[in-house]
Amino acid sequence: MEGDAIWWQEGVIRAVATAAELERRVPSRVPRYDLPRTLITPGIVDGHTHFAMWAQGRRRVHLAGASRRSEALRRVAGGTIEQGWLRGHGWDANRWDEAPDRRSLDAVVPAPVFLESVDIHAAWVNSAALARAGVDRSTPDPVGGRIVRDAAGEPTGLLLERAVDLVRAVLPAPDPEGLVTALRQAQADAHALGLTGIHSMEGPDALRAFQTLERRGELRLRVFFHPPVAQLPDLLRHQARSGEGTGWLALGGIKLFLDGSLGSRTAWMLEPYEGGADHGLPLADTANARRVVEAAAGAGIASTIHAIGDAAVRQALDLLAPLPSAALPHRIEHFQCVHPADLGRAAAHGIVLSMQPAHLPADVALAEERWGARSSRVYPFRSLQESGAVLAFGSDVPVASPDPRQGIAAAMARVAADGSFGEGWHAGERLDFESALRAYTVGNAIAGGVASRRGRLAPGYDADLVVWSLDAGVARGDWLAVREAQVRLTVVAGEVVFRR
Repeated sequence: MEGDAIWWQEGVIRAVATAAELERRVPSRVPRYDLPRTLITPGIVDGHTHFAMWAQGRRRVHLAGASRRSEALRRVAGGTIEQGWLRGHGWDANRWDEAPDRRSLDAVVPAPVFLESVDIHAAWVNSAALARAGVDRSTPDPVGGRIVRDAAGEPTGLLLERAVDLVRAVLPAPDPEGLVTALRQAQADAHALGLTGIHSMEGPDALRAFQTLERRGELRLRVFFHPPVAQLPDLLRHQARSGEGTGWLALGGIKLFLDGSLGSRTAWMLEPYEGGADHGLPLADTANARRVVEAAAGAGIASTIHAIGDAAVRQALDLLAPLPSAALPHRIEHFQCVHPADLGRAAAHGIVLSMQPAHLPADVALAEERWGARSSRVYPFRSLQESGAVLAFGSDVPVASPDPRQGIAAAMARVAADGSFGEGWHAGERLDFESALRAYTVGNAIAGGVASRRGRLAPGYDADLVVWSLDAGVARGDWLAVREAQVRLTVVAGEVVFRR
């Protein structure tokens, strides 16, 4: 509907019309917010987060942006021991002149150290952490993981994919009340970014913390929770179904991994990486993955599958295409590199593509280096949109910032982080502002099975909305203006949760 004013009542939009018309219709006791020269959009939903990890990680060592190992070690040396461990996140060794290793960590922190990479697909640990986990030269690589070893066969302290779980399994459980406090604080920061909802890909500790917030009446983000595949037996035993829950917290699909990441060189590819013979690292046995997704779908539980390389993307499509529909659509997370033969398959089978455009600027250099000519098929936003696929955008926070302005701007511009490809990296795949915004609003509403009441500004829809210091005409063609726009007002369920 057209108009420059919105009236909502009891958490629901009643009318979208001109301000003059609503002045005649709306009772005088209703509060007014006069915000000229702004743009009103539906509430922004981040379709892929590790929200509790982000909430907790803000209290730990930040390694993002460390350009060399020595800088990362300096930050680690100044970190705080928490529950007997020093923990951090965000390192990226792809351009370091020295590889991450346990001995360099041993020299600065004697306590166990656990540092997750920026893409969460690798960990850098010290000798004390390896000893605590019982990992030594005789420990075999787990299925779907790799313990990086030196020439003598000793673990270097670098763990890839499921090898990370060897140490993660001995980390102390988070303090429940501390996690609730961290989530409450992170929620406020999310509101300031215009977020009214999230899709969270995490485990039972995070779910219990969200449930505590809801029970206390403090949850003010719409949360769709996607538990790990290991939780499927419990979900089946309790006869849980995707989409069940409340207006604040509902069950999404089970999350399973088919491959790793571009940054860790573990994304599974149909052809070898440039200059090598390796294809990345497949993380799931196909027959077992098929049994899992079929069992879930048969019980009304959707599947949420991580697939980045073109081989993993093809396997995900093969697994999901034959499945019966659940209350929520099945979906593929990331979908970064796709073979041309597979481009239209998601649309043909109603599979949602959950993508993270904010990763693109940092990925350009690595994709060019490691995938070469295949880079033309990386983040193919426009081709997928034109195929009829539903795009649902998110951030993968803490891998990238949850700020939706960065994702929208990246989808519009496709400019590398160093400013190269100023006209757009494979510019034909750029999206306009409305399409990128739709992926954060309508796309995520479809992914959550709530498109009949969220994702649009229309009568009868939930009053989840954001007001931006942005001119609609400027936004359509100026990605820099989008990236610099400020949130003026965030409303969730009719409640003003942030006002600048």
